[in-house]
Amino acid sequence: MSLCFRYGIIKGWIKNIGMETRKLGRYLALAIAAMALIYGWFALVGITDLGNFNHGIRNVLIGVVLVFLSECLTGRSLLHPSWRPGLLIFYFWLGAFSYIGARSGGTWGIRVEVLNDDVLTLIPVLVLTFLLEYIGSLKRLLRPVLSLFNFLLIGYFSLGAFVYITYYKIFDAGFTHDAMISVLLTNFNETKEFLLSHLGAAALVGVLGLFILYMILTAVLIYKGNREDKGNSIHSLKMIGIGILVIAALVPLARGIPRTFPSWSYRVAHKYIMGSKAAMKKHDENLKDFHFVGETPKMLNGSVIVVIGESAAEDHMKAFNPSYPAETTPWLSKEEANPDFFLFDKTYTSFPLTEKALAYYLTNINQYNGRNRNESISLTDVANQIGYPTYFISNQSPAPGNIALELTTSVSKKVYFTRRPGSDDGKVLDELKKIPDGEKAFIVIHLEGSHDRYKDRVPPDFTGIQVDGHSEKVNDYDSSILYTDDVLKRIYDYGKDHLNMQAMVYASDHGEDMEYFHGDGKFTWEMARIPLFVYLSDSYQKEYPETAKELALHKDDIFTNDLMYDLVCGILRAPNTGYDAKYDPTSPEFSFTKDQATTRYGEIRIVDDPQLR
Repeated sequence: MSLCFRYGIIKGWIKNIGMETRKLGRYLALAIAAMALIYGWFALVGITDLGNFNHGIRNVLIGVVLVFLSECLTGRSLLHPSWRPGLLIFYFWLGAFSYIGARSGGTWGIRVEVLNDDVLTLIPVLVLTFLLEYIGSLKRLLRPVLSLFNFLLIGYFSLGAFVYITYYKIFDAGFTHDAMISVLLTNFNETKEFLLSHLGAAALVGVLGLFILYMILTAVLIYKGNREDKGNSIHSLKMIGIGILVIAALVPLARGIPRTFPSWSYRVAHKYIMGSKAAMKKHDENLKDFHFVGETPKMLNGSVIVVIGESAAEDHMKAFNPSYPAETTPWLSKEEANPDFFLFDKTYTSFPLTEKALAYYLTNINQYNGRNRNESISLTDVANQIGYPTYFISNQSPAPGNIALELTTSVSKKVYFTRRPGSDDGKVLDELKKIPDGEKAFIVIHLEGSHDRYKDRVPPDFTGIQVDGHSEKVNDYDSSILYTDDVLKRIYDYGKDHLNMQAMVYASDHGEDMEYFHGDGKFTWEMARIPLFVYLSDSYQKEYPETAKELALHKDDIFTNDLMYDLVCGILRAPNTGYDAKYDPTSPEFSFTKDQATTRYGEIRIVDDPQLR
């Protein structure tokens, strides 16, 4: 009897051990499967170097261990509902970011190292949300607080993923730090127009609706995952273990959030903008070191106007691209035969992003001279030193943090913004008329040009362009180019009639691609090719015939808009410490070649443009 009793106890122990072993084996298998699933997806989309220990195998092991220990301590396998909220964001985030990263990599594949911070952040999110769900199911009073925390945590990452996916849908590229700079420098109206233009009202509502449904699903999963569990309890030893795991998840999560999107992009962009503001403070010191080469140049006999275009693509401008099927530049096409006009048909942007392009366009910094932002001198500074009354007129909303624009506006004697920035560019004429007639002024005009949405750039009563076979978007864009041509004509006419205009220079900040628009994501040459023309009055050419001669000689040469400082200084007859004659097409010393020319801040060589003539 005693022997049978002992045999029964031993048999029970063995059975329990067997059951526990099978349970532990199941837990381990599920933990391995969870990590294998996401890393299998990585391999499928083209993530490489998965066998690397530091960024591949090590992260898999961390994930397996944390998930396995969480299962063991709670007695809940990965199949339990309390894991589902965390699993949802874990796979959604890593699945989306790995796919977009691989697709944006340029050669269908990126190293797993790029996803290191994402993986080491989302594994703790997965474990932490589960543990809080588990605690909430046992502690009724804590349940609402823990549920809200999980909802907000998952909501933060979910919103980031939705934004990232939407940006990729628009630009076919991942959301970069430079894109974040643009976001931080963009006002609400521009953001609204951007979304309406690129997505459309229906798609935008659809995205918002999808996000709301997603968050409702998250709330349901959280509710079901932490339902009261009276059949379970937390013993003190188990509680200690769970507490250690919570801390083990919180520490890397606190480190990881600032290193993942959007926090990391925000930090980089914010640092850049703060650096720009520091450069502004350095500006006064730069002016102390600034001087002209030789005597201070005399003022010209009238005004000089520099017009900054926006998103104008040379490819869509008939005056620069005669084969284009629509006459988008009737005024400029007519003036092309005028000997007072010099059209440069091989001009490129330094960067297909407004803030970065203007940082070089308006200052003595370019891709080739090795200067940095702390050495900035603006064109308006030069004009001030000569003695011109200086004006800045803009139809774009103020953009705090845009160093070049801040530098230009801060030193201009008068700054005028149109009453409704972003609307009709013709309104800049109202501001131009505030300048006294006959004044020898230096004027910078910043147009809204062809900034999307294109149809909002054209007044309702303006007759636009309709070309059979072109999409509505292309026709809207071409109509904005046509309207810019009309605005330029009016600026030109007013400058001649009222301001004794001696010179007018027009160049765009960057171009525009009809599919990918512009930015720091996918690059196309349509984003890089831009218009540039110079007008010199008859009286100017009679006084300085060599300037006109050199412009005529070099108008067919390569030029990039980060050399505008040198070009305008040449027109002003004002060589200075920030000027270099080899970059100035008005100078006989101009020696800039196509082999030197680059875009995207030196990343891409202009000579590689397949359409370069």
